[in-house]
Amino acid sequence: MLNYSVKINSVKDLMELKKIADRYGIRGKINQNGFHGDLRSVFSNLIYLPLDEANIEIDDYYESQVDYITEAIGKLSA
Repeated sequence: MLNYSVKINSVKDLMELKKIADRYGIRGKINQNGFHGDLRSVFSNLIYLPLDEANIEIDDYYESQVDYITEAIGKLSA
């Protein structure tokens, strides 16, 4: 399982996160203060914005993609 701390302040950030998930075929959750949302779901996560100290848990990924995923999510790092 991969864990990342991110700041998601806008719809643009949610769309970027969905693009990353789609590009690498990953699945996971966004967690913050009792909120647990699907990584790929933009609309259901919208009502919880801003997610200032969110934690992303990725549990379905290929080991060979870890460096690419880390680099891509680095843009959203907290």
